[in-house]
Amino acid sequence: MSLEPATLRSMTGFGAASLERDGVGMTAEVRSVNHRHLVVRVKGPSELAGLDIELEQRIKRRIARGSVTVFLRLERSEESTAASINGELLTRYAERLDSLAEELGRERVSLDRLLSLPGVVGGEDSSSEWEGVAKALALEAAEAAIDDLIVMREREGEAMAEDLKRNCARLAKLVSLVEGRMPELVGEHHASLQRRVEELMGGGRRVDEQDLAREMALLADRLDVSEEVSRLGSHLVQLVEQLTAERPALEGDGPTPGVGRKLDFLIQETLREVNTIGSKCNDATVAHWVVDMKNAVERLREQVQNIE
Repeated sequence: MSLEPATLRSMTGFGAASLERDGVGMTAEVRSVNHRHLVVRVKGPSELAGLDIELEQRIKRRIARGSVTVFLRLERSEESTAASINGELLTRYAERLDSLAEELGRERVSLDRLLSLPGVVGGEDSSSEWEGVAKALALEAAEAAIDDLIVMREREGEAMAEDLKRNCARLAKLVSLVEGRMPELVGEHHASLQRRVEELMGGGRRVDEQDLAREMALLADRLDVSEEVSRLGSHLVQLVEQLTAERPALEGDGPTPGVGRKLDFLIQETLREVNTIGSKCNDATVAHWVVDMKNAVERLREQVQNIE
């Protein structure tokens, strides 16, 4: 099984294609926007009724998520819309009606009246053949439009991946700052606690070192964010791995389902750890970094929600 670098795809895109054959012109446009699942809608003329299921199956083989709408527009040349006349049936009508007119002493039936009789103009076989050409052309044009759509989604996905990597790096730097600040923060709280105790006890008395050590241990435990920092670092590593990982090469250009959902889950867990750090650390410097961290996570979340 061969591997290839993962290609992220945006769920937003547009593709179009126009084809012409046997006097029939077909234009297909495919638009896609964000959606939790894959939703396909097909809009086209009545002559192309029945293509919905086939188009949906073709899109499912190539796209994993998004709300996809297919627009089909049909045009016919004058040659293809020219009326076809069933000469054999017209002749039989004429002979029979002329015979009746002679028997009844009436005027012969005019050509206009003959042409209006059932089956004379536009036979069923020609209509069926024309619709077959139109439907085949519609599927071909839709496939070309889907190709165009996927190219655009992949191009946007590449730009989004670079932006995600930059925000992950920014977030990792802030996490490192918080981690480096913690020993200093514990020391500051230790000195502050000791001063306050001495003030309360009076200038001539000193607090028992064991009691102070016990209080400091409790304080350090409340301030400890090492687990949150560790999990946060792990989430960031996994995020970058998802952006750069190699995956099994797929047949054709089929979708790689689940990438967007995995990234979305990791972003949720990242935000959970950032919020916990903010609630534990009663420090103005850390609070400022936490705000920056939340901004970076929000940026990640916005981007990830548009990944297939």
